[in-house]
Amino acid sequence: MSTQAQTLEEVPGSRGAEGLSVDERLAKFSRDLEHLNAESKSWVKTWGVYLGILGALIAVPKSALDLVTQLWVRPDTSVTIKNVKITHAPGLSSEIVEFPLVVMNLGNRDDAFLGRGATLTAPGGSVELSEDDFGLYDNGKKIETPLLVPKDAVRAYVVSITFSSKTRELAATPGQHTLEMRFPGVNQSYAARLCFPLQQSDVDVLFKSDQLETEYFLTQCPGGARGGS
Repeated sequence: MSTQAQTLEEVPGSRGAEGLSVDERLAKFSRDLEHLNAESKSWVKTWGVYLGILGALIAVPKSALDLVTQLWVRPDTSVTIKNVKITHAPGLSSEIVEFPLVVMNLGNRDDAFLGRGATLTAPGGSVELSEDDFGLYDNGKKIETPLLVPKDAVRAYVVSITFSSKTRELAATPGQHTLEMRFPGVNQSYAARLCFPLQQSDVDVLFKSDQLETEYFLTQCPGGARGGS
């Protein structure tokens, strides 16, 4: 057998398709299919890796966010006062001070006010208000402490203060007045300030009039209201 014939036998694919027998053509077709199938599997496997990497990259921000959320489990509470109303009624032993108190918790954990306190400061000095001097009200119902401050919630309460004889004497002084509310929490204390000036005419109307009188004042504290401290 010649060298050329040997080469043709050793390399079946070297002959044209028209020179192959039916069995040889079927065998070649089967090999081609297997080759295409292997390439297809390789392509799918390769792009599966790429898609997996891409999916992991897309999932990173959410995973990181979930991790931060798990690590940062805490309340984010603040208390704010915007305005105040002072009511004077003839025959009453004291005037009534009322103002809305906005309590906001934007954190991911519930908080609680364990107590409350307040200090009134006027040109004549300062005085501590006892819990009997003021209270928190929700739709007319008095709220006692401890007070739950739910997570991701905003609530508005009404604070009502009735002056005692000592606080009334201090309040009825012309000049700048500051009322600071304090609410001890679970891990920290929260505070809000209310500042307003009283002119002599305001004092005469709100503390000496023989008629029912009401005046509204906006907060004018340097730097605005304060949150948690």
